[in-house]
Amino acid sequence: MIKTLTAILLFSLPFGISAQLNTAKMDSLFDQLNQHQKAMVSVCVMDKGQVSYQRSIGMAEVEHHTPAIPQTLYRIGSISKMFTAVMIMQLVEEKKLKLETPLSTFFPGLPNSQKITIQHLLSHHSGLHNFTSDSDYLSYHQQAISEADMIKRFEKMTPDFKPGEKGEYSNTNYVLLTYIIEKISKDTYANQLQERICKKISLQNTSVFTAPKHDHRIAKSYSFENGQWKREADTDESVPRGAGNIQSTATDLCLFITALFQGKLVSKASLQSMKTLKDGYGLGMFKFPFNEETAYGHTGGIDGFESMLGYFEKDSTCFSIVGNGFNYPMNDIAIGILNIRYNEPYSIPTFQKKMPGTNLSRGPEGVYGNSKVSMKITIRDTGSGLTAQGTDQAAFPLEKVGELDYKFDAAGIKITFVRDATDAISSFHLFQGGMDLLFEKE
Repeated sequence: MIKTLTAILLFSLPFGISAQLNTAKMDSLFDQLNQHQKAMVSVCVMDKGQVSYQRSIGMAEVEHHTPAIPQTLYRIGSISKMFTAVMIMQLVEEKKLKLETPLSTFFPGLPNSQKITIQHLLSHHSGLHNFTSDSDYLSYHQQAISEADMIKRFEKMTPDFKPGEKGEYSNTNYVLLTYIIEKISKDTYANQLQERICKKISLQNTSVFTAPKHDHRIAKSYSFENGQWKREADTDESVPRGAGNIQSTATDLCLFITALFQGKLVSKASLQSMKTLKDGYGLGMFKFPFNEETAYGHTGGIDGFESMLGYFEKDSTCFSIVGNGFNYPMNDIAIGILNIRYNEPYSIPTFQKKMPGTNLSRGPEGVYGNSKVSMKITIRDTGSGLTAQGTDQAAFPLEKVGELDYKFDAAGIKITFVRDATDAISSFHLFQGGMDLLFEKE
């Protein structure tokens, strides 16, 4: 699952059409990432429905030295929301549901349910609080939970704002949409995923995550600590549901989004509705803006998994990244892929030198929180610089501009670390869009 600290602008670079993809340079990028343990990922670039580049590096399971292959299955986190949104739009086209249908039709006990519509849920305008931001979320996320018990949790949550007042990311919306799909179809979300999407467009490697113990194709996720990969826990699929419970491959994701934009899953009118953004949110997708071009898609993160999927309508090109371990910002990997794909100037990172000034005294690494913001921010030192990562969000690099000052120009973010009386880094100020938020180390 994912939040929106950097969803406004994930990367910015010139855009030009290349006659032929430089596979040797692309291989050099992933050779470096693999050699220096910077990422364990599978990637795919597809042009007009044909695979132009495919590569897998790292291990699907470190403990058993199982190498990643193109068929390795990764949890895709919030990219699942695109699949859920497609199924909802199909139900609308079948006249089994309307975008104006109130949530009270299905869950009258939820706060503001008579005023919240299906469209509000799809576009993150419901005002329903994001349950994954609650302090007790990590106390139950590995356990199976029933719909009834989850609804009880949702009924107790205080809304963050009035329906339609603004857009704010909330996984609660898409868990509810999952339940609605099951109620209307009288079938499981897992089965509907297969019938409505996978079988229609021949996705052979996409399903709801079930975590069998001995399937070598299913990746386990990891964080990089003290020079080695550390196993992350598995969130039970019943918790995120259609907000983040799908597993897939890089190739299947490209096939999915290509089919979506080719009109094989929903009508042209439905796709246009999905693409129409309000407050930065479409219906199950958002934009990755470039200088003059735009990719539509989504990012995802769950446990140690991160993913990114984007589609350029202008030349019918898509790219996907799915990974189970990152010691380098996924955003930077995407920039590398796209620079190479579109034949823009790009230097392959060498990771030989650590940037000066990133090893602050009693350093900045750690998890930071602000009681007014439903998001934690993790600061890491990757060996080539600091990165920041919001809860369920892709990490992004911080550029050092002063002794304690860093920035990320792509999203207009400035961070200033603060030392306490013992000279240790204890907090930081985050400046973005006129806001000054103090995040304190936990």
